[in-house]
Amino acid sequence: MRHVERAGWTLEIPESHAERARGLLGRDALDPANALVLARCRSVHTIGMHFPIDIVAFDGDWSFLDVRTLVPGRVAWPRTRVRNIVETAEGRGRSLSASLDGRTIREALGIAPRRT
Repeated sequence: MRHVERAGWTLEIPESHAERARGLLGRDALDPANALVLARCRSVHTIGMHFPIDIVAFDGDWSFLDVRTLVPGRVAWPRTRVRNIVETAEGRGRSLSASLDGRTIREALGIAPRRT
């Protein structure tokens, strides 16, 4: 898992399929300053988790769409425009969306912006 520091946040970026599949499973909590970045992701779950999370939804251009809290044992299939998801500690999703824009997250991922 690669860690990138941006605007007071530590972005956790999975580098393998196994890291991506494991996500936050096995943890007792998520540090309030950490966020798990799931590029090209349309749904997430908290099955097997012990704590709620905020899911921050972005479209394909990393434009902010919505924040939703997901309690343990749930599956979320956000609206069809969702193409990328960032998971934060419960109550921290709005703070992430206010402090990090799509450009910043793309830079952390090493993704060039789409050309129009």
